[in-house]
Amino acid sequence: MTQAYDTEYLSQAIDEEIVLAKLDRNQRGRKPTTIWRDVPVHQVVAGKTPLGMYGGLHSADLPRYRRNPRDAGELCVKRGLNVKHDHDEHCVSASYGSSRRAVTEYYGMHPDVAAATMAAITRAAIQMLTEKRDEAAALNPTRAPARRRPAARAKPKT
Repeated sequence: MTQAYDTEYLSQAIDEEIVLAKLDRNQRGRKPTTIWRDVPVHQVVAGKTPLGMYGGLHSADLPRYRRNPRDAGELCVKRGLNVKHDHDEHCVSASYGSSRRAVTEYYGMHPDVAAATMAAITRAAIQMLTEKRDEAAALNPTRAPARRRPAARAKPKT
């Protein structure tokens, strides 16, 4: 039994698009109040509102990686993901590097094959960017406040 494009499925898709935008380009998105298949997710800008913009929202929208096949294809090419369909198991796998890192989505969990493919591509990109972020954090640890030189520490108030 396949799942339909209901509000819960689309809400989860929009959440993953926002997470991917945060990891990919360090952008924040505002989740819309009404959800349908092609609803745009606007970029949120911190600070002053520039002229011609309302409430800190850019006029540009975030890509619809989980809802538009063209955006998912651009993400797949940009990140170098391998997509493999297994029609015997009724699933699609998106991987990067070795096949041990593959993200597998079953066709029955999504409304159609294209939705399963877009979900696998998006989740593999999120996994890849999260691993890159964690590796970069492990290679460049921040210094703890106690390790700083004594002159840089805050003075206790007396």
